[in-house]
Amino acid sequence: MINQKSLYLSLLMLCSLGTYLVSQSPTGETKDQRRERLRMSVQAICPVTGESLSLESKPIKLVNPETKEVLYVCCEECSKAKPEDKHLEKIRSHFAKAQAHCLVMTDNEISPESKIGIVEGHAVFVCCPPCTKKMQASPEKFLKKLDDLYEAYLKK
Repeated sequence: MINQKSLYLSLLMLCSLGTYLVSQSPTGETKDQRRERLRMSVQAICPVTGESLSLESKPIKLVNPETKEVLYVCCEECSKAKPEDKHLEKIRSHFAKAQAHCLVMTDNEISPESKIGIVEGHAVFVCCPPCTKKMQASPEKFLKKLDDLYEAYLKK
C-alpha cells in the first residue's frame, strides 16, 4: 500500500516531468532555444563582418553593453570587435520586416524607422513609446508573440 508521502513525491515528480515536457517543442527545443534560433535566423548576418550567420557554426551571443541588446556574431574574433553601423541597420531592417506590426497595438505597422524598445535583450519595434512600457511590464507575453511572428516570417 502506498503511503501519503510516497504518493505526494510521485505526484511531485509527475508534475515536474509534465512541466519539463510542456517547455519542450515537438523538435525537442526549449522555449529559450527556440527563441535564440529564431533570433539568429532573422538576424541573418554577423553585425561585425556582414557575412551570413550560419546556425551550424554555432554563432556567439554578444550583448551590447550600452543598450543591453542581444546580437549574434559568427566567430570568436567578431565577439571582440565593435558591430558596424551599416550591418546593424540591415539587421534591424530584418527584424522590422519579420515583426511587421506593433506587438501591443497590432493594427499598427512598423518599419525600420519605428521606435525600438529593448525587451529582455531583444530589439522590439513599437508604434509609440507607451507600447515599450507595456511590453516591459509583461515581457514574456510579448516576446512569445514576437517568436511566433518570426517563425511565420521564416516559413514564407
